[in-house]
Amino acid sequence: MAGKRYNPDGPSAEERALERFTELMIKKISSIKGDWKKPWFTENFMAWPKNLSGREYNGMNALMLMLLCEENSYKLPVFCTFQRVSGLNYSTDRQGNHKPLTDANGERLPQVSVLKGEKSFPVFITTFTVVDKETKEKIKMEDYRKLSPEEQKKYSVYPKLNVHNVFNVAQTNLREARPELYEKLCERNNLKRPASLDDEKMAFAPLDEMIEKKLWVCPISLEHQDSAYYSIAKDAIVLPEKSQFINGESFYGTLLHEMTHSTGAEGRLDRIKPAAFGSKEYAREELVAELGSALVASQYGITKTIKEDSAQYLGSWLDVLKESPEFLKTTLFDVKKASSMIAQRIDAVAEKIEAKERMFYSSVAYLQFSDDTGQFDELKEKGDYEGLLALGREYYDGNGINEKYTYLSPLQNKGDDLLIEDKDFAVVYNGSVGGTYEVMLKFTEQEIRDHIKQYGVDIAGETIKEVARDMVAEQFDRLPRSPIFEMASGDILYLEYNREKDCLTVGTATNAGLAVQHSFAYNHNQDLDSNLQDVLTTLKACPEYQYRGDAEERVNPQIDLMDADNDGNTQEVAHEEREQEDEYVPYRRGR
Repeated sequence: MAGKRYNPDGPSAEERALERFTELMIKKISSIKGDWKKPWFTENFMAWPKNLSGREYNGMNALMLMLLCEENSYKLPVFCTFQRVSGLNYSTDRQGNHKPLTDANGERLPQVSVLKGEKSFPVFITTFTVVDKETKEKIKMEDYRKLSPEEQKKYSVYPKLNVHNVFNVAQTNLREARPELYEKLCERNNLKRPASLDDEKMAFAPLDEMIEKKLWVCPISLEHQDSAYYSIAKDAIVLPEKSQFINGESFYGTLLHEMTHSTGAEGRLDRIKPAAFGSKEYAREELVAELGSALVASQYGITKTIKEDSAQYLGSWLDVLKESPEFLKTTLFDVKKASSMIAQRIDAVAEKIEAKERMFYSSVAYLQFSDDTGQFDELKEKGDYEGLLALGREYYDGNGINEKYTYLSPLQNKGDDLLIEDKDFAVVYNGSVGGTYEVMLKFTEQEIRDHIKQYGVDIAGETIKEVARDMVAEQFDRLPRSPIFEMASGDILYLEYNREKDCLTVGTATNAGLAVQHSFAYNHNQDLDSNLQDVLTTLKACPEYQYRGDAEERVNPQIDLMDADNDGNTQEVAHEEREQEDEYVPYRRGR
């Protein structure tokens, strides 16, 4: 192979990983070259790869693991390291000793193991060392991210690319040894596809909103013509109208292709420069756009076939991949950055749409005496509902949300009748007990959430408290993994949020889940970090978690919210693993 340098010690872990990546990519592109209307990822293998804890792999690793799933017909896109598989067989006590897991009868559970002869697959994990430029002191990457841009300038950040080897769950006996866990993994990894891709509507709300409201990084125009392109000079995307495409997947796939191109503009990812059509630089950018758009499309359940204009580059892609695996590495890093940029914007728009869709009704006036209801009765008898709405507005005192009496529906009592509403107000009539009127002010979910952040839920009714619990649960879902408390006694405590009871639970990790030892009511007047710190302060005062042992062995209590890496893998790569020289796993007898 041209471009390869002689290494007396043999290829490095990174070089071996690139060779595996290149082999997979060559097979995929070769298959598409034989039928260029074949999708990059078939429907059965589009679900996003995750680890056992549910953490998603980054775009570069995800792309290769999806290809691996398709090549080997792995139905579940769930992966784990050898160490993580072994860890399913024991719990760890306070002194760090391993104890075999047992069932309710005290019998040892079946051993989970990698199947004989199975071959691992490499993933790239980037770790960062952050060093103060003056004092040379190191700080954690998560602490660096919390600093202001000005404070960050005082530090140097050194990335390091590490290679870790993972196995698909199909390469283990997990299904037989832990059937309940396997079923949970199946439930978590069902592919969700947009509802309207084949009918006339062709709707995928986040992208439609981005086009209509001009929410992308550059303008997107739909015109009745026959070409789709991104103009570098104008920094604009032009596509044919939706009706000119055969289906929604063709339209959105083409849109994502051009959006990927636009991420590379100067001042964004600085990836693309003007290049001659058909040149090597142009061909590489087309590969980035194809892989990036295919990756994003699969993330949202959309099948992506190669753009017809890009099909002519299939042969050149194959040639350069065979010539230089390093080409794939740099391309995949660009794909990762571009796809992440697009997915983040889609998710942000989707969250806003979801918040807009749910409306809340907050009572601002409840009228039950004849002096108050007389005018309403006259307007109602005349059928002047617009007048009813205008009169109702006059009763609003401008105080905003009535926390105690806010609901998802304006109809809360038997006999309630919604007479009229507009985008801001609603008037509800109840004919029982002489007739009452209730004027309700409408709020979006985002407005409710903003109110909770500012005022808490001390006097709120159940509806607002439900939203507050949703907000905390969502925060926990976004954490790389559950927070861990490392106590001075040496105890390792895990923390979870119990949404039903609205409390933080602390305990030890077992195969069956968290063995709860403490519960703390969640304080919605504080943010998550403050709640965690309060819990830690309380636990530190408990006698059982006080320091034990020699001074040199003392463990400083802290909250561990992040993994060592930030690049798509969690617990199984939190500690550095020894590189596996022989990727074939020999037969091991359980002890």
